[in-house]
Formats: sequence, structure tokens, C-alpha cells
Amino acid sequence: MISRITRSLSARLLGIFLLTSIVYAFGTRYAVELVLDRDYLREIVGAHASRYASYMLEDLGYPPRVERAQAMVEGSPYDIRIDGPDLHWASDPDFPDPSTISFEDSQLLDRIRAAAKPGQHWIKALNQLSFARYDRHSYTRVKVGDYTVTVVSPKVAEHPPPDLTRWIVALMSILVLAGCYVAVRWVIRPINWIKEGADRIGHGDLDYRIPVVRNDELGELTVEINRMAEDVQEMLEAKRQLLLAISHELRSPLTRAKLALEFLEDDQTRQSLLEDIREMERLIHDLLEGEQLNSRHSALNLAKGDIAELLRNLVRDEFGDMRSRIDLDLPPGPVEAEFDAVRVRLLVKNLLSNALCYTPEDAPPVRLSLKAGSGQVSIRVIDHGPGMSAQEVARATEPFYRADPARCRDTGGFGLGLFLCRRIAEAHGGSLRIDSVEGRGTEIEVILPVHPDRSCSSE
Repeated sequence: MISRITRSLSARLLGIFLLTSIVYAFGTRYAVELVLDRDYLREIVGAHASRYASYMLEDLGYPPRVERAQAMVEGSPYDIRIDGPDLHWASDPDFPDPSTISFEDSQLLDRIRAAAKPGQHWIKALNQLSFARYDRHSYTRVKVGDYTVTVVSPKVAEHPPPDLTRWIVALMSILVLAGCYVAVRWVIRPINWIKEGADRIGHGDLDYRIPVVRNDELGELTVEINRMAEDVQEMLEAKRQLLLAISHELRSPLTRAKLALEFLEDDQTRQSLLEDIREMERLIHDLLEGEQLNSRHSALNLAKGDIAELLRNLVRDEFGDMRSRIDLDLPPGPVEAEFDAVRVRLLVKNLLSNALCYTPEDAPPVRLSLKAGSGQVSIRVIDHGPGMSAQEVARATEPFYRADPARCRDTGGFGLGLFLCRRIAEAHGGSLRIDSVEGRGTEIEVILPVHPDRSCSSE
């Protein structure tokens, strides 16, 4: 999960935005502190605070007069409390005891005092000030002689609304981040479409085109990928047409060659040449069959039948002389399904031929099994040959692929057998799976639906 998030482009962009916001916030705070640390600003703030304290003390007199304090608080948004040797008075009886309030010196006032210059008389009054926050009220304490004057704002009887600044800032930050995330996702949304389209095209769906919904760089990239898919499709179609043309054109001279060989007197030479011609005919047949199955208009002759009976007949007719090397594991009863009997027979024949070819004669027999259930049938062929590597398994069903780069006839055919098997299985709406371990043999499983899509059948 974490690795997926770290690989996400939207998460990275959001992280960059978040990091930029943090740097900007700290930079802004540092800039504000620099501004507040200027001498002229400290003098202005210090002078105003000192003047405020001086005016209030002058207005109250010394010793502070209660009646004057009472007059000051009337119509004003604050309350006053006076404490001294012979006086403890508050404009509101609920005024808290100053001893329960923690007054602290302001860092700004400390800087002002430290930077004070000789002759600045307002510093004396400033030294008498201290501040505190208590029960959502602001308190200012002024010491004059033996008396202490405490001012609270707003009035004690007033209950200011709770300070939601932090929560508001946090909520706004979340909303901004959420909005940025949505915006980033919207900007890079075509990347997901491009990724999905490239994956489908890469898996052979060359008819798919990625929708072009933007006029920006991502839109241009989408157009280029679609153009690339069209070029690849045209190239493969040209290759397919060339292959089909060559295969068709080869049939006529091969037929004439077979006819001419009938007049050859040397039986051994004639049989050798006829076998070569039959091999070429099988190659042409496999090419044409593969291309027909690979066509979007390929058709299957689907009909209801017993797959188990088809496998029994195949082993009897095609592998009668090697029956002892085949372990046939079939259900006792019929296995009914809809399938193209000719092509399924070709599929199993190719699998058995490969398995017998690569399994030594002194090894355990090749196993051919059939199972049915959950609306599908499973055909498995297990041999005890040399097996294949993971790289060979990945390419085994590609046309003309041979593990032997020399392509010697003694080590296999043309490399079309498994390709045809896969195409036949897929044409039925099924699949072909290869499980192989080097030195331990190969297991190939073909899954076919009991009732394939009728659109695959011929009209």
C-alpha cells in the first residue's frame, strides 16, 4: 500500500505542494518576525503601550480612586481591579483573583526593553506592564507604587466565543489540500487512460484507441500513442496478408511436386521427398489455421458432443502404437459440452505430440486427464521431459518460437503447435496455462467453457 502511494504521481505532486506550503508558512513566519524585530516598529509599539499605561494611571490618580475607576469602566469594554495595602476593589464582583492568573512578560516587550535607548522615558512605564490570558480573557497588569491595577478585556461578565482560529485554520488547510488533490487528480486523469490504453494495446488489442479529451501535452501524447497503435496494426496486417498469400501460393507447386514424385522410380528417395512435402503442407496448414483463428471473423463449428469420447478416439487413432506411454485419466461417464470437435482434436493432438516428443521412453507415461465442473472442462497434459525456464514459458505460445535457437528438426517442429493450441482455446472462450520446472517436466492445462459464446460459431 505504501509503495503504491509513493509511486503515485498524484501523491507525489500533492507531497510537493504540501512541502511547498510548509516552507512558505515558515518563511512567512520568519519574515513577520523580522518585521517585528525592527527598531522603529519596537519603538512604536513600546511607546503606545507605555502611553496607554501612563494615561490610565494619570486618570486613576495616586492612590487610585475607586470612583474614577468606576467611571472609566462604564460604557467601556473592560473591567478594572485595584489591589493595595488598604484597598481591594473590582468593577465586577466576579473578577478573578490576580494571584490565580499567571502573568508573563511579553517577548516583544522584552526585546523593546533590551533595545531601549537613553532618553526614552516611556521605558519606565513599560517596565510596569505584564500580560496574561485567562478564561478566554486578556489581562493587563500595571504596578504603581504599592498598588496593582489589573485590566481585563472584554468584561468579566461577557463570555467571548471560543477561539476557533486553530480549528478554522486546520479545516481550511484540509479543504485546500483536498481541493488540490482533486485538481491534481483531474489534471493527471488522462495518464490513467493512457496507461490502461497502452496496456490493452500491448496485450494485442490493437483496435482500441485512447480517448483524446485534452488539448495539452497529455492530449498530444495520447494522439501519438493512438497513431503508433495504428502503425503497428497496419504493419501486422500487412505481414499477415503476406504470410497468407505466400501460404496459398505454395500449395499449388507442392501439389505438382507430389504428382511428379509419383513417377520417381527410387522408392526411398520418393518417400523422403514426400515426407518433406507433407511437412511443408503441415506448416502451411498450421499457418492458415492460426491466421483464421487469429482473425476477428473466425468461426467455430460448435456442436454438442462428448469430450471424453473424443479423447479416447484420438488416443486410439493417432497414438495407438504409443498407447503404453500414455496414462489416460477420463471420467467413467460422458462429459457433454459444446465445442468444435476438429479443432479440439487438433489441440489435444498437438499437446500429446509435444509431451511424447520430449518425454524419454524410460520415463513415467504422459498423463492425459479430463475433469468437468463449474460450467467448464479442464484438459491436462503432464509430461516428464526437461521442462522449460520461466522465460521460455512466457514465450512458448508465440508463433514460430523455439527454445532451440538452431531450430533443428530433431528437437521439435516449427514452433506453431502451442500457438495453435492457445488460439483454439481462446476462440472457444477458454484459456491455456503452462506450468513448467526445468528438469521436472511440464504441465499444460486447457480450460474450455461447457457452453461457449454462440457468436463464435459459424452461421
